[in-house]
Amino acid sequence: MNWKVAERPSMEISLLRHGIAAEIGGKIKTDAERPLTDEGIKDMKLEARGMDNLKMAFTAILTSPVLRARQTAEIVADVLKCKDILKVTDALAIPPSRTALMSELRQFQKDDHILLVGHEPNMSELTAFFLGHERLRFTYKKGSLCKIELTRMTPTPRGELKWFITPKQLRLLGAL
Repeated sequence: MNWKVAERPSMEISLLRHGIAAEIGGKIKTDAERPLTDEGIKDMKLEARGMDNLKMAFTAILTSPVLRARQTAEIVADVLKCKDILKVTDALAIPPSRTALMSELRQFQKDDHILLVGHEPNMSELTAFFLGHERLRFTYKKGSLCKIELTRMTPTPRGELKWFITPKQLRLLGAL
């Protein structure tokens, strides 16, 4: 028999869409200025507790520089007590740069677990990219979380979807 040895995962990548944000209007003049709403902050704290209850631990948290994504990442880092690993990166800005993101990820090791915080449709597109299926689409509601084990880190990475959690499921986990 010819057995194929499974590759050891290169690293784990989790992708999180930012929480509920305010609309443009009044004092908020641009998309980049949209902060999380009070409800978005409350929900994200509960979702971050859900991540804590799942025993999620990260080597790094990389976030878009856009306000609502930064606030989301800061809440997660605060709840998980890992503010020192939070890094803002233009690679996850609107639009994101896959080339810049892959360059950022090269600094990490095989056993690292990286959280990426960003926007739609970028999170769905990055998920498809990491899974090696460019046409695959996910629906990332605000606060959705996905975990992928990468088996290959090259300009065209390959990974395996481990799970995808809706914001409601994550909040339920946070309420335990």
